[in-house]
Amino acid sequence: MNKGIVALLIVLALLVLVSPGIVGMLAERSVDEQIEWVELENQDIVITAERFDRGWFSSQGRHRIELRDSGSADGIKLMLEPVFGNTVPALIVDTKLTHGPIAMTGAGGESGSLSPGLGKAVSTLSFETDDGEVFMVPGTVYSSIAMTGDLASNYIAAAGSGDLGTWGDVNISFDSMASSGAYAYDGQIDSVHLADTGTGLSNLAFSGDLAMSEFGLAVGDMALTLDHVSFDSGGNAPFSIGPLALEANTSINEGRLESVSELNMIVGDLPGLGHIGLDTRFTLGNLDGVALQALVNRIRRMQSNGDATALMAAIEKESLDLLAAGADLHIERLDIALPQGTIKSVMNFKINETDNSDLLWTSVLLALEADAKLEIPAAIADMAMMMSPQAGAVESFLIKNGDIYELEAAYKKGLLTVNGVPMALPIQ
Repeated sequence: MNKGIVALLIVLALLVLVSPGIVGMLAERSVDEQIEWVELENQDIVITAERFDRGWFSSQGRHRIELRDSGSADGIKLMLEPVFGNTVPALIVDTKLTHGPIAMTGAGGESGSLSPGLGKAVSTLSFETDDGEVFMVPGTVYSSIAMTGDLASNYIAAAGSGDLGTWGDVNISFDSMASSGAYAYDGQIDSVHLADTGTGLSNLAFSGDLAMSEFGLAVGDMALTLDHVSFDSGGNAPFSIGPLALEANTSINEGRLESVSELNMIVGDLPGLGHIGLDTRFTLGNLDGVALQALVNRIRRMQSNGDATALMAAIEKESLDLLAAGADLHIERLDIALPQGTIKSVMNFKINETDNSDLLWTSVLLALEADAKLEIPAAIADMAMMMSPQAGAVESFLIKNGDIYELEAAYKKGLLTVNGVPMALPIQ
């Protein structure tokens, strides 16, 4: 046999038999890097590696994902309360990782392949309650880690039913580029209904892509649509949301952050109100990237105790520095539809760049320019004034035009003008 062929076979044998152990360590490090990145971008999430048993050709690991005790968990608590009570269970991720660069044992299965990489993984999910009870989550997560450390994951669940309730087809993909910090996601959930409750959702779709800017801030696009979601914990009044459509874009141009968001939704079944519609579009812009990064980093270093006053005091300097660099907020449309009619408003706020050497909040107010237009159906205004004496005090600022009450206001350098009437404000 040709010596060159023998040498080639030896090299191939080393590639297949020896490299998996080395690559396994690299894959483990890549997983750790991904976890650190997720925790950095989501301060309310805690990820704990309970174990990682590294073998030669494959490894197995278990990670626990929990929410910190913060307001961000309230919505999840509301949805899961009928099943788990007033606690948020931990999400347990059990993973089997097949090492590369050619993950031979990962070639089979629904998402298997022989493409080179650090490894391929198959994960299953479950909820674990405080008392140790475990609820399996349907579906499987298929992941691959490229030689660069990039991660591509796909969660697939077929329609079915179980202890948690019933669900339709689920398909969610997630791609993370470790080198650049960018990621993209796309998902469709046909339906989810929790057992023995009126809580569930139908036709949820979402997509987006984000990348880290030079200021350590994530920018990009996102979109979300939802036909219907209902909440009924049994102890609180049930209500529903939907249809809902949300689009948002964030970018940084010449060191300044710009963000445009548009939301259209209906909230239904509210006691005494029925259905309420919200249609809004707003632009937040001209934010200095360096100052915003300092504020975000300050918040990230803080441990929230729920005290809003203490939080504002702790971030006051960074907030003033950000505003001193200038800021714009344009609420191009804020329409609230009630059964009696639709309240319409447009508002614009602009803070001109100022010297922040000794900036105070009064300086911010003097640097602020703003204007607003408001239209309130007479039926709504009259009802509010009848129900609340405090609302009646607002009547003097409104001008009735047919079936609509109108208000136009402008503010500049401490002078407020309402419907053409100037009103000096006591700014010290």
